[in-house]
Amino acid sequence: MRSLLYITYYWPPSGGPGVQRSLKFTKYLPLFGYIPSVITVDPKWAYYPLLDPSLEKEIPSYIKVYKTKTREPFRFYQATTSQNKLPKPGFAGEGKPGFFQVLARTLRGNLFIPDPRKGWNKFLITQALECIKLDAPAAIITSSPPHSTQLAGLKLKQLAKIPWIADLRDPWTDIYYYNEFRHLPWVKRKDAQLELSVLENADAIIVVSPSIKKLFLSKSTKISQNKIHVIPNGFDDEDFNCVSNQTKNEYFTITYTGTLSSVYNIDALIHALKLFKEINPNAKIRIRFIGKISPEILQSLKDNGLENLLSLVDYLPHSEAITHMMRADVLLLAIPQINENKGILTGKLFEYMATGNPILGIGPSDGDVSKILDETHSGKMFDYDKQNEVFSFLSHQYELWRKGSKIRKLSPEVEKYSRKALTAELAQIIDHLLSQ
Repeated sequence: MRSLLYITYYWPPSGGPGVQRSLKFTKYLPLFGYIPSVITVDPKWAYYPLLDPSLEKEIPSYIKVYKTKTREPFRFYQATTSQNKLPKPGFAGEGKPGFFQVLARTLRGNLFIPDPRKGWNKFLITQALECIKLDAPAAIITSSPPHSTQLAGLKLKQLAKIPWIADLRDPWTDIYYYNEFRHLPWVKRKDAQLELSVLENADAIIVVSPSIKKLFLSKSTKISQNKIHVIPNGFDDEDFNCVSNQTKNEYFTITYTGTLSSVYNIDALIHALKLFKEINPNAKIRIRFIGKISPEILQSLKDNGLENLLSLVDYLPHSEAITHMMRADVLLLAIPQINENKGILTGKLFEYMATGNPILGIGPSDGDVSKILDETHSGKMFDYDKQNEVFSFLSHQYELWRKGSKIRKLSPEVEKYSRKALTAELAQIIDHLLSQ
């Protein structure tokens, strides 16, 4: 059994998909010959957009977790926005930014390169060097966002001469809300240089989709195809074993979990539901949003007469969110309507697939999500303007629900997206790296 050093900012009690990825990798790595030690932020010093203390129960007892201080400017953000909370991913739920929010974003974008959490690097590097002396890890894995963590990985590679794997869950300078930070030209150039230094110097890179791999490969001719590996997010079978989805709901229930900011265009669904309601005024339908929904989308739902169909639930612990997924009649998946969106593979896709419930996707019909839905027979992706097709899909699913003939269909192709199978792929990458 060989030791690994796994560095991630987001770790329980933080919530969100980034936590799931790191937690599940470290859970299953020992099955393939690697015992990880984790370096993360002490929760007393950390600033998390989401909290899910229930995930702490999932941390394996055999994993050593080292927690450090950090130094971050988020108290300033809270002061300038008059909010006792951090911005949600993609600024969901904030609505149109006011003067002080714009100011805070601009300062964040131009004073803290690549991100405000770079203040953690000093502490994590010190802790990592101690862990390297104590445990002699065979390799280092850094998980981001925050992408400043990758700069610490680069520094550790230079100092300790240990193979380094950079796991980038999201694009860096191409993330869809990047321009919200109003970077000055020289700041953009500096950020791009930092991104390039990571991509060119990491011994191996992991991304969540083929399109993100293609995006990173386009950054430099020094990056080889074999250096970047695609390991998507996935689902853990154990999270779904104790929940049944066979009981019929009183209302035909469409469920969405997670962030839904204003760049998520679900107009096709809204207009399809409006038409369905006009044709079937007595239909029993509920659309449940679990998480944060933008004021603009919420207003559009109300303007189209769908307010009485809404069920709005705040962020839930992961286990409770899975219960709602399992008991849904249709699961809504939305992809932001932005440039370079074909490579977005949201983590909820794979947990949706694990339920066996039909998935209604709204986004690019030629994107990576659409390909996976077709491959696994888990649902259908509709382009943003295909309200008639969405209407037909919903009508069919509603009729199945009305007749009580809902059938949970879990395709065999889904199993390759289990967290255990995906961790096996990660172990193979480490094996290959260490054999060189």
